Amino acid sequence: MVSTGAERSLASGHWLLGAAASVRRARSDWADCGTTFLTPGALFGAVIIQASVVHASLLLDDPERCAAPLRTLLGGGPVFYAERRFGREAGYVALVPTPVAMTWSVPGSVAHYRKATLEVPAPQNVRPDHGPAWWVVPLDGPGVLCDPQPLATLVSQGHGVLTGTLGKRP
Repeated sequence: MVSTGAERSLASGHWLLGAAASVRRARSDWADCGTTFLTPGALFGAVIIQASVVHASLLLDDPERCAAPLRTLLGGGPVFYAERRFGREAGYVALVPTPVAMTWSVPGSVAHYRKATLEVPAPQNVRPDHGPAWWVVPLDGPGVLCDPQPLATLVSQGHGVLTGTLGKRP
């Protein structure tokens, strides 16, 4: 069975809405604002990574240029970019399996607390002109999440580049 990108986006949106306190409000927020607040936990977890860490790891400095390498490295797992997500700095948010987020401890990133709300762009927001948050690696279908091992490697490498500890033993 072949599905289009639009069908996968629609199905992914329905799946994400399972993490909304109010599906009606979440849909309205996506339509009006381009983002809504969802609660990670049952369906997915989230890891927030400093933009500078991702950029250092990929040797790139722009989310649009990071899209293809992130898609390849993370096996197509969904990642969105958000201005001021990591303190005052922009960040990338990778959706991961819930158990991964519960045990995540890689410097240069933080696991999003599973009961706290997370501002998530609408599935069709895949360009920077859609607002302060947009999918760099769009959702590829319901339940498709980032593989934690390559994500940890990406974050560790970028953090190592920034701190000058890459390749050094503790």
